[in-house]
Amino acid sequence: MDEKLRVTLVCNAGLLLEYRGITVLMDGIYGPEGHPFSNLTDVTWQQMLRGEGLFSKVDYLLFTHAHPDHFSPGMTMEYLRHRPVKGIFKPLADQPDSALDAFLRERHIPCVDLSRKTDHASFRVEPHLTVRAFTTQHLDRKFWGVRHLCYVLSFDDKHVLFTADVDYMSASFEAVKNLPLRAVFLNPLFFRAFHNPKFFHGSLKAENYCVYHVPFQGDDTMQMRYMLQRDLANWPPEEGTALALTEPWQTVEL
Repeated sequence: MDEKLRVTLVCNAGLLLEYRGITVLMDGIYGPEGHPFSNLTDVTWQQMLRGEGLFSKVDYLLFTHAHPDHFSPGMTMEYLRHRPVKGIFKPLADQPDSALDAFLRERHIPCVDLSRKTDHASFRVEPHLTVRAFTTQHLDRKFWGVRHLCYVLSFDDKHVLFTADVDYMSASFEAVKNLPLRAVFLNPLFFRAFHNPKFFHGSLKAENYCVYHVPFQGDDTMQMRYMLQRDLANWPPEEGTALALTEPWQTVEL
């Protein structure tokens, strides 16, 4: 059994993780409205629904927060009508009896609704995979009312942190400072602020720093790619390996 952890960029913050026959899709089911980031193409969405290629088997769906560039409840229901999964992890909905919650109960699909009550609880979903999540604030103050999660996925001894749109100015990451992180995934704004104590006051150490949540070339109206290129050039190599996931279907092995 291949013990390499493969992480493939689907689109935006959507990642497909494969390890020892286990497949996890994180923040990979979302729609085209309400955000300036790259969208799933119709071709990719149909591949997902038909279970083709990389999507032939997806065991778990994970979502960090209910923003339209990370999570679409309606599309998630459509996906689940076509494809089986072993379980879902998502932020606890403000209205627990949402259409998605009712759908999951009706179909008997295991779901873990994450909130502060579940912070840092470990869910051993497979012999080689443990899921842990904790609540943080969203970077944008106007979204502080939106439940936002960071995940630590442990594939055997490969511990990987996913920070999505975390408010790095308030998050200290104290709870994971002693965890030997194989990698941390962070967005371009967090990457830019990482070595600036004026903005990032926490402590975070990993072997690899993977930048994601970057628009594709034709969608980059915010010039994030140009900013990231400069920041990668200024990254101190002694801090660890920095790499960017910016192209469709780009894969890294950890």
